[in-house]
Amino acid sequence: MRRRFLAGLMTGGAATLLPAMARAQGWLEYKPEGGRFRVELPALPKIAIVQVPIGNGNTVPMTEATSIVSRVAYIASYVDYPPTITKGAAADVILSQVRNGAAAGNSYRDEKKLQIGRVEGREFTVVQGNGNVAVTRIYWSRGRLFQLVVDGKAGIENQPATRQFLQSFALV
Repeated sequence: MRRRFLAGLMTGGAATLLPAMARAQGWLEYKPEGGRFRVELPALPKIAIVQVPIGNGNTVPMTEATSIVSRVAYIASYVDYPPTITKGAAADVILSQVRNGAAAGNSYRDEKKLQIGRVEGREFTVVQGNGNVAVTRIYWSRGRLFQLVVDGKAGIENQPATRQFLQSFALV
């Protein structure tokens, strides 16, 4: 399901993990080298590089960090798209395409437009056929798509851990 987020747009390096001293639950700060962001995760993530199709048989690498705690997946990823694909496209159009790809075959709700400085983003919830939901935040900045996803049972969208993860994201 999470790879659909990237497919909607068009049909790494080392990381630093630092203890978050202020967090009683033992959350970790994840700040991938060259990632241009930081986020808190509830457990040590597994890091994967996934090839994302961009058309004409071409792919681009996506760096994905996934922490799973109590059958809830917390996913932070980023991917750089070549200018030939996104040149001249408004951030709002790109974010809509990514959202549509994420919801393909499912439905979405609770969409909100977000902003970090001048960087545009969205938050929405995808309701999956199996009853699970994926609470998603996406941001578009200078050719890079940042994605945060919390995937779990219905109701996960209102859990404090979901909010902590999503709100801990910062561009650096």
